[in-house]
Parts: sequence; C-alpha cells; structure tokens
Amino acid sequence: MKLKFIALLLCAAVSSNVAKGQETTHTTQSMNRHEIRLAASDGLTLGLANVFGMGLSDAVTGSKRSDEKSSLVYSLGYRYSIARFRVGADLGFAQSTGKLTLAGETAPSLKEKDLNFMLLPTVEFVYFKRGVVELYGGASAGVNLVNHTEKSLNKTAASSAKKSDLSTTFAYQVNPIALRVGNQRIGGFLEAGLGYKGFVTAGVSLRF
Repeated sequence: MKLKFIALLLCAAVSSNVAKGQETTHTTQSMNRHEIRLAASDGLTLGLANVFGMGLSDAVTGSKRSDEKSSLVYSLGYRYSIARFRVGADLGFAQSTGKLTLAGETAPSLKEKDLNFMLLPTVEFVYFKRGVVELYGGASAGVNLVNHTEKSLNKTAASSAKKSDLSTTFAYQVNPIALRVGNQRIGGFLEAGLGYKGFVTAGVSLRF
C-alpha cells in the first residue's frame, strides 16, 4: 500500500511539473509576439539588375562602364506573430559604385554612385517547429528608392555629370526556404530565395 501511495504521489508530482512547464512555455510563446531582425544579404540580384539596365543604356549611347562594385544588402526588420503567421516589414540599404567612360573618351569620364533604400512589407508562414528548430517561408513586396549621383573625373565630362537623381522602382523578395535556430528570446536565421535582397540572407533574431 505504501509503495502504491508513493508511486501515486510521484506520478502526481511529475504531471504537475509537466503541466507547469507546458503552461510556462505556452505563456512565453504567447508573450514573445514581437521580433526584431538584423540581417545581411548577398545583393547579387540587385547588382545584376543594375548592370543589365545600364548595359541597355550603354548599348544605345556607346558609353562603357568599369570598376563596378556592389555592397551587401543590410536590413532591419520587424515581425508580429499571429499563430503560424508573421507580418511586418524590412528596411534595406545597399550601395553600388562604378566608373563611366563616355562615347569617344579613352579614360573614365564619370564616377557613379547609387544608394538603394528598400521598404518591403512582409508576410511569413511557419510550417514546422520543434524545439529550437523552426522552418518557414515568406514573401515581400514594396519599393526601392534609388539616389543616383555622378562626379566628373575630367573637364570634358563636367557638363554631363548629374548631381542627384531620385527614382523609385518596384521591389520584391520571395524566400520559400528559411531556417531559424534558437529559443524564444534569441536565435539565428538563414533564408534562401530570389529578389532584390539576393539569393541568401543571414542574420540575428530577437524576440520579446
């Protein structure tokens, strides 16, 4: 009888602790609906899009570009969790530079610089979550604000240089495969897809 009584007490204690643990976990998950993200993307697609567009322009005018360089796409994002869905937005920044040789010139005539500022409203869906591992996918659509400036490198190109040119284009990002590893406070994530950010994005996730 004593053994049965002790066994019942142990079972009751274990059940109580498990229930409290589940309740605590559920409470923590429900409380941590807000998420801040810091990330960096390869930016290859943005660079290729700029090169392709400029290449068409150069073919018409007869000018040539050289020393083209593009930075990573750095972004700051926010997410709000609603069950399996997350909604929010990303603010992205990237810079590209290059030199332009005008038709008839043998040396670079202008130095160009593009500053890209992206605003991408985002929706994500979590399709697997177990322990510290979370798999999800997402899609974004917004605008890319481009500030284009030119600086003359010789006297003949001084009249051709544009001090500033502001334009906006449609921007998007689709990441069907994404992985987050971490607890309900902090974690790291890796996303793969296609869009203005590039093919691969990696960063840190902070939840509260």
